[in-house]
Amino acid sequence: MLNLQKHSDICPANRVSQIKEYYFSKKLKEVADMNAKGLDVISLGIGSPDRPPHIRTIDALCEDSRKEDAHGYQPYIGIPALREAFSDWYKRWYGVELNPKTEIQPLIGSKEGILHISLAFLNPGDGVLVPNPGYPTYTSVSKLAEAHIINYELTEKNGWLPDFEAIEKNDLSNVKLMWVNYPHMPTGTPASINLFERLVAFGKKHNIIIINDNPYSFILNEKPLSILSVSGAKDICIEMNSMSKAHNMPGWRIGMLASNPQFVEWILRVKSNIDSGTFRPMQKAAVIALSSGP
Repeated sequence: MLNLQKHSDICPANRVSQIKEYYFSKKLKEVADMNAKGLDVISLGIGSPDRPPHIRTIDALCEDSRKEDAHGYQPYIGIPALREAFSDWYKRWYGVELNPKTEIQPLIGSKEGILHISLAFLNPGDGVLVPNPGYPTYTSVSKLAEAHIINYELTEKNGWLPDFEAIEKNDLSNVKLMWVNYPHMPTGTPASINLFERLVAFGKKHNIIIINDNPYSFILNEKPLSILSVSGAKDICIEMNSMSKAHNMPGWRIGMLASNPQFVEWILRVKSNIDSGTFRPMQKAAVIALSSGP
């Protein structure tokens, strides 16, 4: 008779013991439970727009979904029309030229991109600069990648901006990545060209890849900015963007990253081994959305 191990004798990977269930995952379950009990909860948690996408976007999704050839696997790099639409969008709103064939990678949401980037660049023990306060996923994914997290403090006294002198007091010799997020969540601090120029210079000085997570650039902001508009930024920077906030499409999980061709190719090696692409009608609808507004 087989001597089967009890579940209590089985341990998860070390990386699992270093993280907890995602903060907003727990909070959403709590809110759902409270609503089920008849409470009318106003959730101030995860930032999910309460308006639908443009009607043309929804129509495009429905139209392509009815086609017989729409339901197969899709290219890992996204359909050409989506990459071209992201390229046009960046040129129109940010003034940034991106080669749609080599400098853009569509994502199943920019949150997933944090994992792809981390796995593409981090070896266990490599350093990562993570803002505090900041998006919790920067920390949890860095732990999953078994990286060494170095928090850099953002303070009201310093305008919620990085204190480069304080950061440089750390040993940066083994730091590979620096996560930044401007416009900033949760403080709302806007981006500026001066800040982006300083970040690019800092990254080049220390050979640290700067990743700007940029989903909020259109929120209460008449002049959206991209770190890639700084001269030489593509050499050392990656920018992620998302259709969740700008186009009221959070549940669609459509985002992108942009950088130099080598960085994009390395990230694709990881991504193509994790997912199998985005449903084509969603990609085609995203093309319409990108042409309809921000």
